[in-house]
Amino acid sequence: MGASLLPFQVVDYFKPGIFPLMFLTGPLLYLYVGSLTIEDFQLKPIHLLHLIPFMLVAIHRSTIQVVPISSSPDLVENPQYLFNKVYYTLLIISAFSYWFLGLQLIIKHRKKMPLYFSNYTGKNSLNWLIFVLSLFLIVFLASFFSFFVNNILGLAPVSYTTLPLNLTVFTFIMVYFGINQSAIYSREKVHSKLRHQQLSPEESLPKSGGALLSDEQIAALSALVKNYLTDKKPYRNPDYNLQMMADDLAISRHKLSHVINSGQKKNFYKFINQFRVEEAKAMLADPSFNHYSVLGIATECGFNAKTSFNRIFKEETGLTPTEFKQTLERSTN
Repeated sequence: MGASLLPFQVVDYFKPGIFPLMFLTGPLLYLYVGSLTIEDFQLKPIHLLHLIPFMLVAIHRSTIQVVPISSSPDLVENPQYLFNKVYYTLLIISAFSYWFLGLQLIIKHRKKMPLYFSNYTGKNSLNWLIFVLSLFLIVFLASFFSFFVNNILGLAPVSYTTLPLNLTVFTFIMVYFGINQSAIYSREKVHSKLRHQQLSPEESLPKSGGALLSDEQIAALSALVKNYLTDKKPYRNPDYNLQMMADDLAISRHKLSHVINSGQKKNFYKFINQFRVEEAKAMLADPSFNHYSVLGIATECGFNAKTSFNRIFKEETGLTPTEFKQTLERSTN
């Protein structure tokens, strides 16, 4: 945006100009999405391959007679603009390829969410990022298409492109939401106050010898998990997740996930919310909690929103919390 406001062409003083930098938009967006959705994400030397388009365009523009991207696209009077057409076509391919790859990462993450989280929030579901990517698609598709038709295909003259403005707005939106986005997956081991001070089940049980646990181990660990949830009630924490449980029980998360999925025939999300619903039913039936609102009970049991509480409660009982309460009152009268 700043280059568009300058009273001179950037390429007059710096041959590559700022155009090569636009090839970093897609890779940076993709790596940022990866840092949120891929557990234990780390930048690796292989990620430097994403810089190849940027480097090639920058080097090529340094070795030829450069014309501004905003100059006339007429190849008769401005033959060097041919390279700009090639650059811009490659930029469109790059931008939408990385948009698609970023969306794939989010989809994979959302499919894994029930295996790791006990509540869905705007931050761990990345709803804002889906919104931003959708905005990117709509706004940039219109801008790219307009510029491509006018400057690359030469079907009509254009005096101004909204691409610099779109890139600037997109950057500020990403920065605003990104500052408020915390890490989704724990980067280091969580030390919970509920951690058991007893022998790890993996040490006390016989080894199965294979990659999967034996039926005896699954049964023993399932009983341990149920007792732990019943006694300690860690699910009252709305941010409770599989890693916290694994740390509390000193079991590898992979084995714990296998125990819950195989032993309970449920994913982590449904398993934990089943205990929350049972806790809510007990509170609704207890007269000492009559002064609590539905939202108050939901919060006490670990739900993070009234809507999700009503939905999950009805899935488990066939009734909403209010209907359940009314049923109890009618049965006692």
